[in-house]
Amino acid sequence: MAEGNIGEIMLYVLVSDATAELELSGSRAELYAFGRQVRGGLGETALSHVADPAPYSRSLARVVFRQADAAEAVISVLADGETLEVRGGPEALAYLAANIEGFAEDGDATGHLHLEYPGHDYLAEESDPLVVALDEGVSSPS
Repeated sequence: MAEGNIGEIMLYVLVSDATAELELSGSRAELYAFGRQVRGGLGETALSHVADPAPYSRSLARVVFRQADAAEAVISVLADGETLEVRGGPEALAYLAANIEGFAEDGDATGHLHLEYPGHDYLAEESDPLVVALDEGVSSPS
């Protein structure tokens, strides 16, 4: 499904234009590395491209991480339509990272993790719903 390794980690983020739902997929190692980047709250990572994202609308090109002076984290697609932004205060980003890292360690390859407001107090109401899934077919970086 994913085409090539772009950047340091190989992940993909798909978006449904109809529902604004996002899906973040990667191997256990890649999801764990993503969690570490969330925790750090700085930087940018290129994402792998998915040629046929069905049932989603499209594949995003990158994710940017930003710390903010806020009590909550926000997960959203930027106006360019190609970039996922993850921003928030250190405590909120740490909770988000812990959820992603925990799923990477203990998640079932047939299951997924929903990160959305309401339900996760560290997420802001304006956050887009995010589904985290394991893609065991994606190879870990060497």
